[in-house]
Amino acid sequence: MKKRIFWTEVCKFLSGAFFVQAGVNWWMYWNNISAPILGATWSPNFLGIRGFIHFGLFLLTFYIGFISKKNNT
Repeated sequence: MKKRIFWTEVCKFLSGAFFVQAGVNWWMYWNNISAPILGATWSPNFLGIRGFIHFGLFLLTFYIGFISKKNNT
């Protein structure tokens, strides 16, 4: 039996994850907080850019998951 992946449901989940991550990155950028991740320190400027990228990914996955009329059955 072949298993199917429902990409609209995956995109619905990812849109929420990207939205939250964009918000956290922007908050850290606005408050000038560096983030220590995996032994490296990410500067607030990098987090601001990363926030814009994640917001763009949020818009893309939100469109695919919620707005697009493509039937995935």
